Amino acid sequence: MTFQSTILMKKDNKTVNTGATLRYAMLVPLALMIASIISSCLSYSRARQNIADELNSAMIALANENSELWTRPDTIAAIRQMYEVTHKPLIYQASDFNFRNTSLKDVTYFTFALVDKQNIAPKMQGDKIASDSILLVPQYGNDGLAVQIQGFAYCSLASVFFASDQTIPGILFTLSIFSMIVTYIWKRRENEFCETELVTLHTTPSLDGIKLTPMQRQLTRMLLEAPGMKVDKRSLCESLWGNKSNAEESLYTLVKRTKDALAEANMEIVCNRGDSYELRINS
Repeated sequence: MTFQSTILMKKDNKTVNTGATLRYAMLVPLALMIASIISSCLSYSRARQNIADELNSAMIALANENSELWTRPDTIAAIRQMYEVTHKPLIYQASDFNFRNTSLKDVTYFTFALVDKQNIAPKMQGDKIASDSILLVPQYGNDGLAVQIQGFAYCSLASVFFASDQTIPGILFTLSIFSMIVTYIWKRRENEFCETELVTLHTTPSLDGIKLTPMQRQLTRMLLEAPGMKVDKRSLCESLWGNKSNAEESLYTLVKRTKDALAEANMEIVCNRGDSYELRINS
């Protein structure tokens, strides 16, 4: 296998590994985004449930306080008469209740409906959060009627969302955006690096066809394979002659002869400040 094909194989392997790593890295922002959405939905559901729990507590307190009044015959008669006129249940505003969420005072009300104990009142339509319902059964008579109490809160999706705790979803969302930016920058730099390496690869000539002695070929390959195609004198001397006493003189002679051989291939060995040699490719 030639030196050029060996570089190509290493380049292909590196490209494959980099591509696989980038694909796995792109799963990170996706996973964080999904986790953010799920966490946000759970926080929203908890906020709705908290509002429903507050409605239940207020409804129970209201029923316990007024159960005797609302099951009296005259009260039931009044509820029945109002329903016959309006065809709507009696509504009681909850502005005087002490909710933990103070904004509920302005959007919450309770309904009183006269129903058969075997059935329930029709559901209220609209964008509302509903509590459970309580049936207050009068202690007199056996006509099967009862007063059903239920709480409702007019809460839009946006109001419930802002009332929910979105701290963790916000952190996850921020991390997902940050990881997307990092992945994008990484991918862009890898592409630029690969393009640079490909340009370098295409401009790196093969040593095939150049008449070089084994020592000259070894020297040239050391320079080609080195970062920046530059190697210090000491490393060259140790690699080529080991502990030979006059290694620098031998290196000088070898470089001089190799220059002549490489000139035909538009390559040049340059001495940098007397401490290293660099291989340059002339276009």
